[in-house]
Amino acid sequence: MTGPRPMGLLGADNRGVSETLGYILVFSIVITTITTATVFGFSGLEDRQAAEEVRNVERAFDVLADNFGDIARYEDPSRATEMRLASGTVAVGDPVTITIGQNSTTPGEAFVDDPNNVTNVTLQPLVFRSDGGDVVYESGVVFRADDGRSIARSSLPFVVGEERALVPTVATAQGGSTTGVGGERTVLVVGELRPNTRTLHNRTVEGDDLRVRIESPRADGWDRRLRAEGYRNVSYDAATDTVTADLAVERDGTVRHPEQARLPVTNIAVRFD
Repeated sequence: MTGPRPMGLLGADNRGVSETLGYILVFSIVITTITTATVFGFSGLEDRQAAEEVRNVERAFDVLADNFGDIARYEDPSRATEMRLASGTVAVGDPVTITIGQNSTTPGEAFVDDPNNVTNVTLQPLVFRSDGGDVVYESGVVFRADDGRSIARSSLPFVVGEERALVPTVATAQGGSTTGVGGERTVLVVGELRPNTRTLHNRTVEGDDLRVRIESPRADGWDRRLRAEGYRNVSYDAATDTVTADLAVERDGTVRHPEQARLPVTNIAVRFD
């Protein structure tokens, strides 16, 4: 009877190779795990940082809205708001037009073709843009915009009573030589009151079925807010970035449907210091 055969040089070599391969495999797994955690960890950290930067800008825009509201209410000559841009830019945006008038009885027409019974104002909103999203101040309303969608963060300044509707508008526009600024800096956004060239009488319309029309890249945000606040017959056209609604509000089962509407306008020139 023979005993177990002694391990030769070939068996020892195989064991050595297995130990080496095992060490390499474990080392590779450790390196891969660390690399993956580092990449995704930094990516998540950057995303959270970008989101926090946008939230800080939102808070600054809320302050700016209050400041510009004081200019409109109290006719303050100017107000300034400090804003940390981080990696974004702030500038005046594409024109927005707000119109009030009487609903037309002609199919396909939104307003009567009477220049004495239609009034409008065109303004330039204030827009912050960054990789984390956009924040917009537009006619007294602050919007958050991202991926082609917008949401109003504040309520509408419109007032609809039994006899009269008011559509107060803060008409911001470029006031300095620079349309916008950007980069890692803190900017002072200054709004200065400018005189109106039209009287409130010339911004008044009367009649049945009065409507408001807003032509804006944030028309979808206006649409959601108008519906949320009870306005009737709200219609949104994504192809033209336009939303229209009756200047009539349903509250507690009662519909307020005034036959006069006014468009008070506060002109504010915006510059960046």
